[in-house]
Amino acid sequence: MEMNIGNKIRELRKKKGITQEQLASALGITSQAVSKWEMSTGYPDIAMLPVIAGYFGVSMDTLFNYDADKLEEKIMEVLYHSRVDAHTFEETEKILLEGIADYPTGYILKRELLEEYAGEIRAHDRTDLVEKTLELGKQICEECEDSFICLGVMGDMAGIYITTGRYEEGKKLIESMPYRYHLDIYDRMRCTSMFLNEEDGLHETRQWKRWAHQELHLVCRAEGYSFFAVGDYENALWSFEEAADLIERFWRRPIPDEYALLQSPYVPQGLCVLAAAGCLYQLGRLEECDAALDKAYHLIRDYYSDDEWEWRKEQRMKEYRWVYHTVRLDEYKPCF
Repeated sequence: MEMNIGNKIRELRKKKGITQEQLASALGITSQAVSKWEMSTGYPDIAMLPVIAGYFGVSMDTLFNYDADKLEEKIMEVLYHSRVDAHTFEETEKILLEGIADYPTGYILKRELLEEYAGEIRAHDRTDLVEKTLELGKQICEECEDSFICLGVMGDMAGIYITTGRYEEGKKLIESMPYRYHLDIYDRMRCTSMFLNEEDGLHETRQWKRWAHQELHLVCRAEGYSFFAVGDYENALWSFEEAADLIERFWRRPIPDEYALLQSPYVPQGLCVLAAAGCLYQLGRLEECDAALDKAYHLIRDYYSDDEWEWRKEQRMKEYRWVYHTVRLDEYKPCF
C-alpha cells in the first residue's frame, strides 16, 4: 500500500501540472522528501496524509486505493512498446527512459534498459556506456526486492566487467550469487503446474517448459564452447548440434509462443550451426564444414527481408564474426 501512495502522489502532481519543488513548497517540506515519496524510498508521515489529500482535492480512499494492477499494466505496455515499436537502440532507450521517469518503481523497465546497454557494449564496444550501466545495475540491486531481476542484473554486470578487462571484479560478483535455484524450490509457476487442474495449470506448465527449453539450449551451447576450449572437438560438435536440434524440435511445434529464446529462432540456430562448423574444421571434415558454413549464414540472412536486413545486418554479422573467430574458422578461410 505504501508503495502505491508514492505512485499516486506522482500521478496527482503531474495531473495538476506542478513540479516536485512546488508541491514541497505548498506542503512546507523539502523537495527531496517529495522525491523519496515518488521513488518509494520514503513515505509521508501519517499526519501529512490528510494534508496531501486536501491539497489535491481527493479523498483519503483515493490517495490509498491506487490501482496496482493498472500500474502493472501500464509498465508492461511500456515494455511491449520498447520491444515491438522501436527499431534502433536510441529509440528503445528513449521509450524506456520515459517509462522509468513515469514509473520509477518499474524495475522491470530498468532491467530492460540495462540489458539494452549491455547489448550495445558487447556488440558495438560502447565503452562510454560502461560506468552508466554499472551504476544502474548497482541501483537496481540496492532497491529492487525481486531476486530474479537482481540476479539477471548481476549476470549482465559480471559480463560487462569481464568483457571490459575487469575480470576479477566480474569473478567476485559471480561468486557472490547463489549457486543455483534447485528444481525442488517451490514457486508460483511450479506449484501452479504441479497442483492445479486443467486450464488453471496449463498456462504455467507451458511457461515452465519454455524456460526449461531456453535453459537447456543455453547450457548445451555453453558446454560446446567449454569442450572446444579444451580441444575436445568431437564432444563440442555434439553439444552444438544438440543446441541447434533443440531449437528445431521446439520451434516446429504448431503452438504459438512455444519458442522461448529472445531472438528469432533462425539466429541462435544459425550461430550454433556455425560453431559446429568450427568443430568440423578442427576434425578435418572440410566438406561438412563448408556445408555447415553455408547453412549457418542462410539461416540468419534469409530470415530477414532485404529492407530489414539493412538495419539488422551490422548486429547480426557482429554476432556471426564473434562465433567465427571463437571457433577459429578464420584459420580455414577469412570471414566475409
